[in-house]
Amino acid sequence: MKMIFERWWNISIPFFCGAMAPMTVAGPSYAIAFFVIVTCTFLLASVFLRQDITAILSESIRTLINPTAVAIALFFAFALVGLFVSDAPVRSISVWFRTIFYIAIAVIIWGYFSSRKFELQLAFYFLLLMTLFAGTIALISLYAWPGLIGFLTLQGADIPLTTARLALKSHIVVMSCLVPIICWLAWIRGGTWRAFSLAYPAFVYIIGVGANKQAAIVTLFCGLAGMLFASVLKKLNGKSAAIILCSCGLMAIILICFVFSNLPSFPQKFYTDFYFPKSMIDHHRQVIWAFTLHNIAENFWFGIGLNTSNFLPQANVIIPQFNQEYIPSHPHNFILEVWLESGIFGLISVSAGIGTMLWSIYKRLRAGIPGSVALTGYYAAFWSANLYNFSFWSSWWLILFAVCMAMLFATEQNT
Repeated sequence: MKMIFERWWNISIPFFCGAMAPMTVAGPSYAIAFFVIVTCTFLLASVFLRQDITAILSESIRTLINPTAVAIALFFAFALVGLFVSDAPVRSISVWFRTIFYIAIAVIIWGYFSSRKFELQLAFYFLLLMTLFAGTIALISLYAWPGLIGFLTLQGADIPLTTARLALKSHIVVMSCLVPIICWLAWIRGGTWRAFSLAYPAFVYIIGVGANKQAAIVTLFCGLAGMLFASVLKKLNGKSAAIILCSCGLMAIILICFVFSNLPSFPQKFYTDFYFPKSMIDHHRQVIWAFTLHNIAENFWFGIGLNTSNFLPQANVIIPQFNQEYIPSHPHNFILEVWLESGIFGLISVSAGIGTMLWSIYKRLRAGIPGSVALTGYYAAFWSANLYNFSFWSSWWLILFAVCMAMLFATEQNT
């Protein structure tokens, strides 16, 4: 029995970690399902491979002693305060616990791969092949036969193009985030794979256009810009890099403040004072952000509780000119969402975590660790996507980020 499980252990973790993101082509729930399988495998390993699990846990614990871990711990501490004022305390506490759980499992995944070069390479190989497979399905579904994605998602083979676009909504953004990683994985394999590496961004761009998903295209370019930025950053010494990163952070803050200060006033019977054209920022989204900022002012310090923004008074009121709610599920911006739900202290903690992890990535760039440029690009793509896409607390979204980061941080000089 132990021998059989050991074979499963050596194949299942790389496969499910590698296939997790690409399988969102059939729906985000697959990411959660694969994560559950990985978690169960680790639990079984504690019975059959106790020595291996002990070694992994020992390796993983050392990751808890760093500035990013401290920032994350502070965030969860501040978020606890909001739980006492939450309109849905059970919902808030479940998000609080499950997010900590996702991070813990991701750290264990890092411990698994950091000492297993072959398994890590296998996971990356599964990621590359499955992403190519999923991208082909998306391309065919958007330009030739929408029924293909309908069949895969059990919606039927006769669905219209609009339904196919909706079914692929999440996956297109995931594909855009993965572009830096896939380009790197294809490039290091040499030969024909290098041509694929160069063509892959255009491939994803075509899919994004076919899906009519502007957010995915923006995410794609942010990821590529992140790779370009990393190529420059790795040549700078520590002092110069710190100045550049702080300057970029300051410019980002100024830009965000400019956007938030030029949103339409709230409330209005009919919204007309839009500073930004619809082609740049959707008008409904601008109203969502204005409504969120209005409520942040009333819950500035400790927020209203995690994942409860759609429980606000008037959040479910229909705006006549858009025929949609003021907050359809979430604020569609992670800064506003974190600020509203965990307060200013929670937002500062998350920002500190983002900054300290970026500095860790810089140190990997300077050390010449393989995949560091791809890691920077993925990091840039993910956080840019959070500015206008999914809820920050979506399980599948957090799981994919945590697992991909764990795999990328597990790479070493000889990978």
